[in-house]
Amino acid sequence: MNIHKFTIGNFAVNNYLVHAVNSSKAILFDAGEDTEVILKKIDQLKLDLKYLVNTHGHSDHIAGNNKILQNTDAQLLIHQDEVEYLSDPTLNLSGFLGINLYSPPPDMLLKDGDIITLDSLSFWVVHTPGHTPGHISLVADEHAFVGDVIFQGSIGRIDFPKASGQQLIESIRNKIYQLPDNTILYPGHGPNTSVGEEKRSNPFVNP
Repeated sequence: MNIHKFTIGNFAVNNYLVHAVNSSKAILFDAGEDTEVILKKIDQLKLDLKYLVNTHGHSDHIAGNNKILQNTDAQLLIHQDEVEYLSDPTLNLSGFLGINLYSPPPDMLLKDGDIITLDSLSFWVVHTPGHTPGHISLVADEHAFVGDVIFQGSIGRIDFPKASGQQLIESIRNKIYQLPDNTILYPGHGPNTSVGEEKRSNPFVNP
């Protein structure tokens, strides 16, 4: 698996362009506001972007949806409980910044347990609510793209509309922490970490 990480925008959002070794078919997890570097990499590697998956609908993670979709043939995927965030500036938080961001509607709705297949890669959709109601993580073998659920030594914010601290901790303990300890976690902000590292040292989750 080839993983290209881009940290972009005013909120330093991590975006992940992923494709199988020796395959041109690619998937993108989240799209921040400055997409030129992503589109350039897609062009350089001659990739065929099949899917753009939003882990959740906050504006810093969907700001680039329009441009990515306009410049590729990708389909937009998001959890079924997150759709309203794409067209509601209050929920996606862009309204608080005076931007009023709107994303195109999704081409496909996801739910817990779905599988996204891309040549030899299979991504398991794990519903991990708390930061938002329809937040998802995507797991493929020892890799997990976790959006804003958990960070290195921290967790996603719970002071936004429809957030739930209880749900977030349950998602981490019952979903993320159930993955093997060697699973690499690719968060929406900050450096990569692992399940084992967070079990040992995350002060927000561990008793």
